[in-house]
Amino acid sequence: MAELVSPAVAQGVYVGLDVAAGVDLSGSGSDFLQYTAACSVFLAYIADPSALDTAPVEGAVVDFKSNDNPGNFALTDETKGKYLVTADDGIAYAANDDATVTTQIDGSDVRIAVKTPAAPEVTVPTTLPAQGSFTADLSGQGYDNVLVAVYDVQRSKLTFDNLPNDIVSTYDYTHGPQQETVEVGGDAFLREGNYVVGIAGMKSADATQFTGVSQSLSAFMAGQFALRFVQVTPLQ
Repeated sequence: MAELVSPAVAQGVYVGLDVAAGVDLSGSGSDFLQYTAACSVFLAYIADPSALDTAPVEGAVVDFKSNDNPGNFALTDETKGKYLVTADDGIAYAANDDATVTTQIDGSDVRIAVKTPAAPEVTVPTTLPAQGSFTADLSGQGYDNVLVAVYDVQRSKLTFDNLPNDIVSTYDYTHGPQQETVEVGGDAFLREGNYVVGIAGMKSADATQFTGVSQSLSAFMAGQFALRFVQVTPLQ
């Protein structure tokens, strides 16, 4: 029962892109291509979820591996308890993979793992007026949550994403109510041009299989972005 009451906390999010054959994203910008494959993990050492951001674990040796990524890939310490490994480090997202992150916190071995889902079936408008909006709806597909990213190709700018970026927002995202829809507002499509929209259906790991961490406070989610292209027309 030690894992249930451990003051160590690990919050992980692993995402990838489902890129169709023949699609070239090389001009889409580094801030969008970060989603090609990226695993971020936040580590803390505290029992109270309201204090997660006050006790980050820094300087840890954190490794990623999976059946489709043999060997160990070291996560970079991004400071403030965040660790990151991406496609630039050699990992590749694959559906139905078993991804594992291991480390040590206060001398105890930590292991969190997640089964990776495939990209969802998505419906996205092929055209929108400037400042138009739409709803990303994954209802009935069995996902636990939804991630959305929107990239303005002409201006090389990520205009919208709801990826949590710190340990508190990751805790809220992974422990909040199941969300099957995300509203993508007009701020994501302010000006005319070509946009890339990515929508991922996220699945949560079974935290009772984690070791060395608080199973109630820790989580690991994974999902793959389905990509669609949207033409935004001038505001009338």
